[in-house]
Amino acid sequence: MTAVESELRSIGELARASGLTVSALRFYDRSGVLAPARVDPVTGYRWYTEEQVDPARLVAGLRRVGMPLTGIAEALRHRHRPAEVHRLLDAHLRRLEDGLADARRELSRIRSLIDPEETVVTTRLVLSRTDLAAAVDAVRFAVGADPDLPVLSGVLLEVAPDGVHLFATDRFRLAVARVAGTVDGPPVSALLPVASVDEVRALRDLDGADAAEVVVAADRVTVTVAGRRVVAVPLPYDFPDFRRLLRAQLGDVPTYRIPFDGAALRAALTADGVPVCHRAHEGVEHEVVALGLDGRGELRLVDPNGVGDGAGGSDALRVAVNREYLLDALGSGDGQLVLELDGPITPLAVRRADDAHAFSVLMPVRLRGPRSAAPAPAPPCSSKP
Repeated sequence: MTAVESELRSIGELARASGLTVSALRFYDRSGVLAPARVDPVTGYRWYTEEQVDPARLVAGLRRVGMPLTGIAEALRHRHRPAEVHRLLDAHLRRLEDGLADARRELSRIRSLIDPEETVVTTRLVLSRTDLAAAVDAVRFAVGADPDLPVLSGVLLEVAPDGVHLFATDRFRLAVARVAGTVDGPPVSALLPVASVDEVRALRDLDGADAAEVVVAADRVTVTVAGRRVVAVPLPYDFPDFRRLLRAQLGDVPTYRIPFDGAALRAALTADGVPVCHRAHEGVEHEVVALGLDGRGELRLVDPNGVGDGAGGSDALRVAVNREYLLDALGSGDGQLVLELDGPITPLAVRRADDAHAFSVLMPVRLRGPRSAAPAPAPPCSSKP
């Protein structure tokens, strides 16, 4: 052992001090997550400093709770920025909770297949009708209208231990909202027809108490507000496994996470002379806008027809989206929002800064030119007159 190595910890010593196995430490070295301070050029033996014990313990803890490798690497990079690490932990905890709720719902469905005569269990909730209507507004725009895809023609209602989650998608965008409430009964889900969802939305305008009572049974969902009742018969379809798609498309840690003012972006999108181009899809023409970053790293509209607009901003990010879809995702446009994405041809998420459970996901539009990184050429954009 050299004099330098005598001041270091061997890989076995770090394994004992951190709770990681030797093979795990080798894996995290190969992955670039936790590299040793020294590698013997002859034997290949790894040596670590005393300062690497705490990072190794952090890796061990994150590994035990199933944090993905990208999340572990991100947490390690930002371990001196607690707010960033807490955001990663909160996101991972939500994934774990969602997975547990999914498993409970699937097991309940399996039990009913095994024993169809089993006593029917209902789930009861008490929610704010104002919050419920707001959640409906946050997802209603994304409901599909394609008659060939009836599974997308409704809103998925999922009951979780802390309230209700609503989901809607038309393949090109996905909207998610949550309503906190008191829940009595097991987690359950139902795909509600859009007409029934609109009736539930209208209950907000009734006089009386704000409470909405929701009863979810196997064959119906009943919502009662101020004595008026809406009964919805669930659609007989299995809603797409959007969570798996989100994990595959969005990843755990987005490359870009850009806070912006919703009202300011809405004003820019609706102003005269906003730079747009046009794309046709299935015979319908849509206006397309492009988002980029200025010299300060703040979100702005850029010209979708050019590589750059010469305003001194960076062309590192230029992503195009359907203008109408983006306006829908912004909702009323009030408050602080966050844009998350990985690049110009990956889905982008628009989130509320104060509610991690409320967000919309939009599919990008491929632009021509080298900056778009599109693998296939797209027809040229035409400027709006």
